[in-house]
Amino acid sequence: MASQIILNQHQGPLPIKVQFSTVTDAPANLIVCGSVWSQTANQMLGIEVILDGKAIGSASIFSNLNATHRAVVPAYIPVKLGFGSHTLELSAANSHTISDFNDLYDAILDY
Repeated sequence: MASQIILNQHQGPLPIKVQFSTVTDAPANLIVCGSVWSQTANQMLGIEVILDGKAIGSASIFSNLNATHRAVVPAYIPVKLGFGSHTLELSAANSHTISDFNDLYDAILDY
């Protein structure tokens, strides 16, 4: 398998929006990971993944503590993209999810 790095340790906060050009039109997996936090304990937190304006999945974590940055469980999202330009957006999955300049994000296309 080959990989195309879309985001590599990209500093927050969310939302992050980036354009990229695919190098394949074969079936692929979009892998997304990063960190988030909440001011309230016992919350499901996450990163919503939006590709070309359509929500396609999320990477989440349940956080028992408040004010603690948590790495989300990486999301592996199957995609089939055509050659050319695409837009990837990462945003807070819900109102409890917070990110700031201490949070980092990766997005990789494996094909």
